[in-house]
Amino acid sequence: MSKHLYQTVPLAKRSLLQRLLGQHPEENAVIELNNLLASKQIQKISRQEVGQIAQTYQTDFLRQFQRNMEEFYAVYLNHCLQDNILSQDELQSLKHLRGLLQLDERTVEGLHAKIGEQVYKASFEKAVADGRITPEEKAFLEKLEADLKLPEALAKKISEEVRGTFIQNYVASIIADERLSPSEEQELEAIAANLNVTLEVNEQTKRQLQQLKLYWALENAELPSIQPDILLQKSEKCYISIPGVKWHELRTVRHRTSYSGYSTSFRVAKGFYLRSGSYTPRSYSTDEMKLIDSGTLYLTSKRLIFAGSKKNSIIHLTKILSITPYSDGLEIGKDTGKSPLLQLPNRTDVFSIMLERLLRERA
Repeated sequence: MSKHLYQTVPLAKRSLLQRLLGQHPEENAVIELNNLLASKQIQKISRQEVGQIAQTYQTDFLRQFQRNMEEFYAVYLNHCLQDNILSQDELQSLKHLRGLLQLDERTVEGLHAKIGEQVYKASFEKAVADGRITPEEKAFLEKLEADLKLPEALAKKISEEVRGTFIQNYVASIIADERLSPSEEQELEAIAANLNVTLEVNEQTKRQLQQLKLYWALENAELPSIQPDILLQKSEKCYISIPGVKWHELRTVRHRTSYSGYSTSFRVAKGFYLRSGSYTPRSYSTDEMKLIDSGTLYLTSKRLIFAGSKKNSIIHLTKILSITPYSDGLEIGKDTGKSPLLQLPNRTDVFSIMLERLLRERA
């Protein structure tokens, strides 16, 4: 394994002065150690071989080249963790390598924490990807934590962050879907229980989830009916009434203009003037949205009923070709006649969903 991990490097050439004094470039000590690691399996390298290199170069590896020793260990540890598992053989090799490099326990723990944090986090994320941690996955994570020599506080921090993030992302996906069914709500609660996460959301998110539950019910559950203050037809049910609705329609408006360019006037008699320039009237037309009436809007199983202050209007659901919802109202596309734009003071979303469902069920 180490043959492919560490690459043999040529020694640095001695300078003329070093040749005269019988010295060697001090970096060759590290290069010789690197080449030794590249030439054999870790467990087959003896401390005597490492000691011989140190004696040849009259150096103390740990004191003079501690950063290089840590790098040798970190490279091998990172290689062992490519499959997110430390086998018994790899653990023995790491222990032997630590002895060869003369690294103390504290230094090794720091390297394991630094490198192992990402490995442990990735493994934890994979374990919770389905919203559940099985007993087998829990045992695997506990063993990985021990093998990596992760500090308990760090492992706990990673666990809490990964589990909390998963719940947050799951709630975000529900909100993005814009609906919350009873089964999805049960699944959310089950995930939170399995991951041992307290389901805490802010007031805004809580209101959003309640709203999405309502939307799902309006589309799938039986619509509750109300008793309106208007007469209904036989077997007709009223589902919602909204006062303060404004009925708008497109109306053609004609505009008149006159010459607006440069002009002069001059007196031809007392009190009588002639003006130069043309005053030929011109006109053009535009379609403008005009407020027609205000009143209460009712949605029934058969009709849209508008009880206005000027007159009452009725649109049968069978005559509606399309609806275009807006944040504060909706436009009704009819098969004949003018298509009104209804401006609602509130509950536009509820009204639109209910109307869309009734139209869909009639299709």
